[in-house]
Amino acid sequence: MPKQPDIYLEIALTALRKTAEFMGDRSLEQYLSDEFCQAAIERELEIAGDALGQLRKVRPDIFERIPEGAMVIAFRNVLAHGYATLNHRIVYTAATQKAPALRLALQQILADFPSP
Repeated sequence: MPKQPDIYLEIALTALRKTAEFMGDRSLEQYLSDEFCQAAIERELEIAGDALGQLRKVRPDIFERIPEGAMVIAFRNVLAHGYATLNHRIVYTAATQKAPALRLALQQILADFPSP
């Protein structure tokens, strides 16, 4: 039985919260010199993208409400399969500039679900 769509939203939201926590207030230079942080950020962004990919399969109507949702999934695919060509500056930008807005959008969508 497929998971409820709010579970996928929660998984993505948790991953984006961890992304912010792991990134902290690191500058680009600090991020580029910290391989452990890079790996953690990449993994959390991959998890968020994967969860949204699953959401797209089970509830495309909800997925359509996610700004740049298709780009999030495409970015996940680069993280998962394109590591030989991965640009860490782009990952930093995604984590520090794109992820916060996505996190807010997911919180708003999740707020529309009834409480258990």
